Formats: sequence, C-alpha cells, structure tokens
Amino acid sequence: MYSFDTSSILNGRRDLLPPTVFPSLWSNVEQMIASGSIRSVDVVLEELSRRDDDAHTWAKGQAALFVPLDLQVQQATTRILAVHPKLLGRGGGRNGADPFVIGLAVACDGCVVTEETPSGRIEKPRIPDVCEALGVPWVNLIGFVSRQDWTF
Repeated sequence: MYSFDTSSILNGRRDLLPPTVFPSLWSNVEQMIASGSIRSVDVVLEELSRRDDDAHTWAKGQAALFVPLDLQVQQATTRILAVHPKLLGRGGGRNGADPFVIGLAVACDGCVVTEETPSGRIEKPRIPDVCEALGVPWVNLIGFVSRQDWTF
C-alpha cells in the first residue's frame, strides 16, 4: 500500500506529471486507488481544500483514496510523534498531515509517496527524514511510477 502525501498529489498534477500530458498515468493511479493499493489520510484532503485547483477537484472525486484516522493510524502517529515531535513544528500549519501520512504507512506496512526531500537535519525533519529514521520506505512520485514499471 502506498500512502500519498499532499505534495505528491498537488505537485504531481500541477507540475510534474500533469493529466493533460499524462492522462494514462492518472488513470492508472485511479485504478490503484480503486483496488486499495493507494491511500491517503483525510487530513491530506483538508490540506488540498485550501486550494481551488485541479488537484483539489480531482481529489474530491477520489472518495476511496481518503481514509479516516482510525485507531491504528492514530496509535502509529502517536508513536512517531513521541520520537519526532518536531515533525509538527514547521511550515506554518501546512504540514498537519505529515505525521498521519507516515502513520498510515506504518499501520498498513506501506510506503510513503512524497515530493519532500530530506533536510538531513532531524531537528528540522521532513517526511523523508522521519521515514529514514524509522525504517519506513518512501519514494517520490517518479520513483512510485518507476516501481510500477509504467512507461509513457
């Protein structure tokens, strides 16, 4: 299972792999959502709702993508924040989903998909820093596409 971060949906649809150029890629993503192979936490949808753009419109149409913060995700997130509390203290409120995205991957033995890059400083961690510290696999969107062996 892949746990998608806000950045992969937003930057993926807007900049990296826009659906006007890569429609079959997004069709494949939608098939993986339907099969349960791609999920995200409902907090990501809340973050996307701050923008009135294609990424938010598309995300609203993907009801199966977003899962509530169930007990397993909450417990995993609590354990993550106990070790990495500074994951929350950055970005002016724009990173509220980050610990839950990792928590979903932990709870489901999955892989995080994010466009964030490692900061290399655990005192100011980003998603990849925390994933690496916890041994949680992560990839960016291009890495995700490569793992699927998709070609366009």
